[in-house]
Amino acid sequence: MVYEKQGRYIIPFDDVPADRAPMPEISVDERRNNFVEIETGFPEETAIREAKRCLSCRRCLGCALCWAECKPEAIDFSLPDETLELAFDEVVLTCGQDNAFCDPDPELGFGRYADVLTDLQFERMLSPTGPTDGLALSPLDGRIPAHVAIVQDGRSAEDPGLPASLILGVNMAQLCSAQTRDVKVTLISPLSDEFKARYESQIRQITGLTLIEGTPLSVGRENDSDPLNVAYTSRSDEKVTIAADLVVILTRPDTAAYLRDLARQLDTAPPAF
Repeated sequence: MVYEKQGRYIIPFDDVPADRAPMPEISVDERRNNFVEIETGFPEETAIREAKRCLSCRRCLGCALCWAECKPEAIDFSLPDETLELAFDEVVLTCGQDNAFCDPDPELGFGRYADVLTDLQFERMLSPTGPTDGLALSPLDGRIPAHVAIVQDGRSAEDPGLPASLILGVNMAQLCSAQTRDVKVTLISPLSDEFKARYESQIRQITGLTLIEGTPLSVGRENDSDPLNVAYTSRSDEKVTIAADLVVILTRPDTAAYLRDLARQLDTAPPAF
């Protein structure tokens, strides 16, 4: 039945709004030691019921249904538009979920060779819900690689973000070895003193992983049927080249353009990594 509330006529609905359906999730035990999605998504029946909760898929039509159904009376149509100026002692910008990354060094072959991936692409590949069901496969020919090289892009041993980037590389190497039979993984990166003191001895004990202290120089191949040649400068400043069937680049995070613009408007420093 249509009813009136403060001069507005309201048409009630039996099923809208309804309580929001809880998102199904896997158990805590199922989340350990993997990258399985925690939220499993709604079954079809629940998804249809959730879709019916939508009050309007267009702009506000002034029906006031939201206002009528708001128990805390939080909606006030009589409030005029106004611009507020607030004073703060400090403004902190964070990156949020819109991650941006520096373009990899073109010498490392990303974008030129199909079997050169970024860490995010490789992490997605290793996920059980990824495009290959967690198996490491070369996008070039669909074969299982015998040797995967994970190389560091554009970081020096003094870079404060190096340890975290290397830990990501180590985690991917372990996943790759566990999920892909007989694959060897080589991780090439400059190693900071902090990393060597805290992690190196443990990492060198990981089966199937070879850790090399060096600076990656280039990735390339002479013929289409050849493996990739990964060149790097060793700790003793010698140029060394190894062959790999798949190369993964550990990328460098960057500040998104909109955050730089916001930082300029607020006269503050953009988020740093």
